[in-house]
Amino acid sequence: MQQPTKDNSSKKKLPELLVLCQIFYPELISTGQTLTELCEELTEMGMDIEVLCGQPTVVDRETRVPKYIEHRGIRIKRLWSTRFPKLNTLGRILNQLTYALSVFFYLLRDTSKKPILVLTNPPFLAVICGLMRMLGGKPYVYLIFDVYPDTAVNLGLLKEHGLLTRLWNWCNQISFKYASDIIVLGRCMKDVISKKVNGKFNDKIHVIHVWSDDKNIRAVSEQNDSNPFIERWGLKDKFVLSYSGNMGRFHDMETIMAAAKILSDYKDIVFLFIGEGYKKSWMMEFAKRWELTNCQFHTYVDRKDLGLSFQCAHVGLVSLLEGQEGLSVPSKTYGLMAAGLPVIAVMSPYAEVARMLIEEQCGIVVKPGNHQELANSILSLYNNREKLEMMGRNAKQAIDKKYNLHSAAKAYYEIIRTINSA
Repeated sequence: MQQPTKDNSSKKKLPELLVLCQIFYPELISTGQTLTELCEELTEMGMDIEVLCGQPTVVDRETRVPKYIEHRGIRIKRLWSTRFPKLNTLGRILNQLTYALSVFFYLLRDTSKKPILVLTNPPFLAVICGLMRMLGGKPYVYLIFDVYPDTAVNLGLLKEHGLLTRLWNWCNQISFKYASDIIVLGRCMKDVISKKVNGKFNDKIHVIHVWSDDKNIRAVSEQNDSNPFIERWGLKDKFVLSYSGNMGRFHDMETIMAAAKILSDYKDIVFLFIGEGYKKSWMMEFAKRWELTNCQFHTYVDRKDLGLSFQCAHVGLVSLLEGQEGLSVPSKTYGLMAAGLPVIAVMSPYAEVARMLIEEQCGIVVKPGNHQELANSILSLYNNREKLEMMGRNAKQAIDKKYNLHSAAKAYYEIIRTINSA
């Protein structure tokens, strides 16, 4: 594989990339944070990147972000879109539709030949690229974070054989057919996509793992200075289980909260929830109803403080509902591992994250719905600090050797460089 260079003084034309991602810097949440990290790394490697994103909608919807900013060499254009609260389903759909409409008109006017990296955020954005490519438009790489409409069907939001589902699947066929390359986040996701297209496009499906800002998280986590969050949140001398990120529809928060209820008599065990999402209000109500003093709820922390928030914990928690394996991959796992935390995953053992934790011996897998097994798994680490530390070391080593941001970015760089050279 040709190694990318960080020397931007070369006279050769830099590989170019246009990224379509509704959420992006400075909204460092969910795919916004993940794609910002990737683009930062690709820019460091010598890639010329432009990003088309929308206005922030997740936490702060009042602050007006400039339409054009530059961040670490990345040119960011913020297109017009509505700014309804993300947790409002209709508002979220309107935000996605208006952003996609703005992207459509932008691409109609854009005469450059730079290839596109398009995400499943919003989920129907790739079909615009597919239709344009069919008519001679830009080549594009399709990055699949969540598989639609399968996720919506699995959650009962759409009927499996309904009109909208069939139309969506037809649009997916266009997106897959005209993509130069398709990137999935795990082996189970590759199996799902391959089945959807009857194996027709297997030659252009690439498995590239998710990543985290492992350098920053590791550096912060290894500092010996006092951690302000420990004092602020009253975590001194506590055994802390951290769930950090989206608490969405397809995460099994029910099993985690039931385990918290089982362990409520352990006064030094704390469940620390950092983030937002569809299920957060239910979780807070559950904790209130059962008077669970062992649960804390906080909003997202700044990106620069992410390592410090992980440093508060002894164990990381991630989850996916039964049937969601292959449709989503919780990227928060990799940040927890970078901080040297063992991870307990509430999900099918077939899921990519579950496989990785078992292969790297850095975590425990619990089947969804089995809250007693989850409680027992937590106690197995609580009562065995040698096992806890061993799994934490293995987690760090796995990030250093395989699952770091730079190794993922190198794989993206090679795919994009090849398209630029064509």
